[in-house]
Amino acid sequence: MKNAKNVGEALSRVHALVESRNGIHILHTSEISRQDRELLIHSGWLQEIIQAWYLLVRPDMRAGDSSGWYANFWNFLSIYLPHFFEDHYCLSAESSLSLHLGITTIPKQIIIMAKKGRGTPIELPFDISMLIYASKELEFSEKEQLNGLQVMSLAYALCKVSPIFFKHHPLEVEIALQAIKDGDELLQVIAKHKFLRAAGRLVGAYRFLKNDKMVAHLLKGLKSIHFKIQETNPFIDQKPLLTALDNQTPYAARITAMWRKYRQEVINHFPTPPGLAKSPSNYLKQVEEKYTQDAYHSLSIEGYRVNEKLIESVKNSQWNPEVNGADRDLINALTARGYYEAFQNMKISLNKVFSGGSAGAIIEEDLQDWYRALFAPSVKAGLISPSDLFGYRKEQVYIRNSRHTPFPTHALFDAMNAFFQCLKNEEHAGVRAVLGHFIFVFIHPYMDGNGRLGRLLMNTMLASGGYPWKIVHLEHRDQYLDCLEAASVEGNIVPFVQFLASEI
Repeated sequence: MKNAKNVGEALSRVHALVESRNGIHILHTSEISRQDRELLIHSGWLQEIIQAWYLLVRPDMRAGDSSGWYANFWNFLSIYLPHFFEDHYCLSAESSLSLHLGITTIPKQIIIMAKKGRGTPIELPFDISMLIYASKELEFSEKEQLNGLQVMSLAYALCKVSPIFFKHHPLEVEIALQAIKDGDELLQVIAKHKFLRAAGRLVGAYRFLKNDKMVAHLLKGLKSIHFKIQETNPFIDQKPLLTALDNQTPYAARITAMWRKYRQEVINHFPTPPGLAKSPSNYLKQVEEKYTQDAYHSLSIEGYRVNEKLIESVKNSQWNPEVNGADRDLINALTARGYYEAFQNMKISLNKVFSGGSAGAIIEEDLQDWYRALFAPSVKAGLISPSDLFGYRKEQVYIRNSRHTPFPTHALFDAMNAFFQCLKNEEHAGVRAVLGHFIFVFIHPYMDGNGRLGRLLMNTMLASGGYPWKIVHLEHRDQYLDCLEAASVEGNIVPFVQFLASEI
């Protein structure tokens, strides 16, 4: 009891420090007494990041779970770097671009310039490393603070990023170039630092993007200061993913560009749509017959402890939390009931599809109904607030063991609007199914239920093309999640397409 009391008191002191930092769970050894540190390490509340630096975590976190570290990676940098360098450091051009564009995928290696850098990688948890090298290129006015970190301005980063980056990350560069609305931002940087080669790349890049207005503006400005450039196209793609007419926020532009980038890969690796079912009633009957299996596997993939008996009792209205106290304590039963209600709403949408409606437009109209049905039992049980059934999530979420961090809350409305637009404009049902599922869970618009809703969305889109209903089986969970990770982090959609196509 005494030891537990000591741990509790130590935890209270550390928690007060965390709260004073707006919830950042990163601690330096100098901030904690030796006794508190040893108690909290022994009881599992502190995990070492590198020597003298710790992460406050829950002791019940599974061994090998990277979620806590990935969720705090950028916070670690925002505390660690000023601790040693104050504001005399800056992220590399590539990392600066990522933050400007809202890309929070955890890189395998983060590169930082500082007044004093060792030039050798510092190994961080889960095969992440940090390279800090000495550079004099720090006292420039184009440096700014973003998310608590010193980064290059967007215009400066575009001038400094290497030509290879254009080849390996065309989507990111396209979004960054289209985010520049005033060509004078680039001209100021080019003139001040005499970036002639960069100027040639940027003019060539904008010409490739068919942004004639920006090309003319840059050439006119360069001519006025007698800068002679050699124009080059740094892209290797045959055509751009975005155009100057898209005029979207970086988050919405990312969704549009991803859809355009991946759709041909889906068409290349996915079966041709058979066409809408000739007998909708038969198709719906088959869907109903698959419900029990669908619910079992979809809920089990998310980690809920369900079995076919529970699903059948919910389906047959034999589950009653108002009468049976044991049922009232079963969060799994609430979840199963919610999935049943969402499934019924999905069938209503499916009937609209079979009646000739636009599948994408139907999803846009009905998706929120699915979501509310999914969590209505939890609201009734008092586990979540009724207000949570409306709109998108209000907090940042992290996906367990994934280097991909979903969009921040302020980006969700624009991203989802772009998603719905892509869904409505897409003619190929296979593309609607595969990218509808993937991009929906990539955005992760809700606090919970994204995977279940994504699979229902996928199957509705499959039905719109006459494909059979697809159940992602629990025994394939690891492969399924690995394929989603490859698409989200590495930009490789093919494994996910092939995985879904394997049983179609």
